[in-house]
Amino acid sequence: MKKLRRNTIDEDDYTIFDYGWDDRLEGKRRSDNPYAINNWKHYEWEKGWEAADESPEVDK
Repeated sequence: MKKLRRNTIDEDDYTIFDYGWDDRLEGKRRSDNPYAINNWKHYEWEKGWEAADESPEVDK
């Protein structure tokens, strides 16, 4: 299993994409997206979640 990005990158470099990645690693569902669909952050979070889901190093 991969390490959480919040533990491996600098706080200034941590993005909404990384937040979505970490949420996927923590077992959150795609529907748990904390941002409204009309907010650009919704899509960035989802991209991170999807990238983590497709990563072969992530336990599903």
